Amino acid sequence: MIQKEKEVRELAGILKTVDSCDTCRLGLVDGNRAYIVPLCFGYTFLNGKFTFYFQSRLDEKKTALIKAAEEAAEEITFQMDANHCMLPVGGSEYTMLYSSAFGCGRPVILKGEEEKRTALKHILAHYIPGKFAEDQNSLPENACIFKLEVTELTCRENR
Repeated sequence: MIQKEKEVRELAGILKTVDSCDTCRLGLVDGNRAYIVPLCFGYTFLNGKFTFYFQSRLDEKKTALIKAAEEAAEEITFQMDANHCMLPVGGSEYTMLYSSAFGCGRPVILKGEEEKRTALKHILAHYIPGKFAEDQNSLPENACIFKLEVTELTCRENR
């Protein structure tokens, strides 16, 4: 059972949760089946809105499913988590410490080179802050770079 008191509501806590996660799982739809895809991500938080950025190989199944969702104006669900630690709480009982974020958003495949470079900058900055060369002109070949405009985001933690 999910407990309401575990929900993170302050912006600083939400940002800390998203920052601590290193993989974002997208819940795509493949016919009548779920297709869960773990991806590296980056993000921005501007004007009260999160945008997540991703890169995928152009010829992969997930790219086709993302394009289909974009064309149908469907939202994609996502989930990420971090800081797992199992602790004894007494006797033979244990609790799992964690941080998690989940929600949904609208996918947008990026077309322009400048917006693709910006997306890659945010992805790299999430993992290796300060290491992205601002003057980098090359983009990965055979890559689909897209964003998820987050419409709903919930964070929970057990600390």
